Amino acid sequence: MQSTQTRASSGMSDSVCQGVLATVILLCSCSASAAIDYDLPQDEPSRWSGYIGGGYTRNVYSSDSYNAYESFYMNARLGYRTDYGQYRLTVGGEQETLHGQESTFYDPMFEFRTNKYLINDDWSLTASVAAILPGNHYSKLDHFEYAFRIGGYLYWNPSKDWYLYVSPRYRYNDYKYKTSGQRVLTEHRYDVVADALWQFHPDWYLEMTYQHIWSENYYGRQLDDRFFFAQELGWEVSKNLIVAIAHNNSGRFYNPEKGPSQDFEIFDKRSSTFTFSITQYF
Repeated sequence: MQSTQTRASSGMSDSVCQGVLATVILLCSCSASAAIDYDLPQDEPSRWSGYIGGGYTRNVYSSDSYNAYESFYMNARLGYRTDYGQYRLTVGGEQETLHGQESTFYDPMFEFRTNKYLINDDWSLTASVAAILPGNHYSKLDHFEYAFRIGGYLYWNPSKDWYLYVSPRYRYNDYKYKTSGQRVLTEHRYDVVADALWQFHPDWYLEMTYQHIWSENYYGRQLDDRFFFAQELGWEVSKNLIVAIAHNNSGRFYNPEKGPSQDFEIFDKRSSTFTFSITQYF
């Protein structure tokens, strides 16, 4: 793995570099292959399930720009279902191919998700609790120790072709120190994810995901509200094998306390990425 000092010497400061990579990692996690947060039907229900996938991600900057981002990544999830719910371990990592060709793991997450509670034929809900541990290069530089996340999922299945959910979440981050360099680290994070999947053909789907994030640092200061919007087109090539292309973008609602108010941004060139992925479910 390349050192931060080497990466910064290419013209991107450490704080800017860290922000770009963190945003891209969050974008990748915002839109992986579809059905990851839906229960796939199984011919022979098993206590074990999961997926393994990989892909290629690129933003819109030219290769010689210091803002250019290109990487190959892999991710996987292993789940074990009990009578009360499912335990899930999610891991992954990526290798950049531009500039310093930096590699990093993602922060691994261990989650317990309860069984679905059926409200009626169309509506159901479930709860989730998760622990996130340091794995990412920048998490370790910030002396990140762990995070605790709780959340819920409200599912709506109005027809056999439509799958939707809304998921409110709260995350608490624990760091060894409250600051890293000149940055005050994030302590509390609140976010809401809304997802809609349309299976318009037996082998094809279109999925859209919106995520809105509010956060506070260790000094109680509210940070910029951020949003992420992802669109994905997927094809089931064979049983449980998904090939997908996706576009992710982000923006922010500016906090007047941090600077001049800015308009709502639908497209952020710096964080807009395109992804090609292959995912095998089991």
